[in-house]
Amino acid sequence: MDNETFRDWSRRAADWGVDYRAGLRDRPVRPAIAPGEIFRSIEASPPEMPESMEKIFADFEEKIVPGMTHWQHPRFFAYFPANAAPVSVVAEYLVSAMAAQCMLLAGGDRARDAHRRLDAPSAWLARGPFRRHSGFGLVGDACGGAHHARAGARLAGQ
Repeated sequence: MDNETFRDWSRRAADWGVDYRAGLRDRPVRPAIAPGEIFRSIEASPPEMPESMEKIFADFEEKIVPGMTHWQHPRFFAYFPANAAPVSVVAEYLVSAMAAQCMLLAGGDRARDAHRRLDAPSAWLARGPFRRHSGFGLVGDACGGAHHARAGARLAGQ
């Protein structure tokens, strides 16, 4: 994929994301499909030749999206709040565009510094006013749990 095609598909994906969120209320919260229906709709073997992005995107819209539980749906009350805000989606795109591996020392000093600074609130929670008798802080989701575990390990090493 050349740079201009990448630019075009990035815009199309962003537009799709905005339209998806705008129409989320009109979708069912959970799919009305039988177990295995998506599996059976996907070809058993990969294509012998590369497929166009139009075909890949159409497969995504026609085969994948209809089978999704829409976690951020306004009528679904078991949602995960992590990376759901539009600003988080944009941030995810930026990190993806760079294929950044910020959790590794090899990711570069700036990435490591940013990651350490962004982990500071978790470390504060782990030892701060929300500390429970067990020694753990409040954990809102699995990602938060991972941050707390990392923060606890760092504190233990101090």
